[in-house]
Amino acid sequence: MKKLRNKIDSAIIGAKCRLMEKREGSDQLIVMFIIIAVAAGIAGLLYIFGKDTLLPNIQNKLTTLINQWFNHA
Repeated sequence: MKKLRNKIDSAIIGAKCRLMEKREGSDQLIVMFIIIAVAAGIAGLLYIFGKDTLLPNIQNKLTTLINQWFNHA
């Protein structure tokens, strides 16, 4: 019985050590996800700002440019 308890204790200690062990590259993944999240936030803010100010202006310019191409052809 004592041997069984020692084996179970050593298995539990081994599992805890493996869980607490620092894995290589995990910090890099976290930093990469943070960079992606920040970039997505900035892109979202730029879209919110640009859809009211820049997009109608660009859309009008493209429409007139395309109309000029087909009217001169």
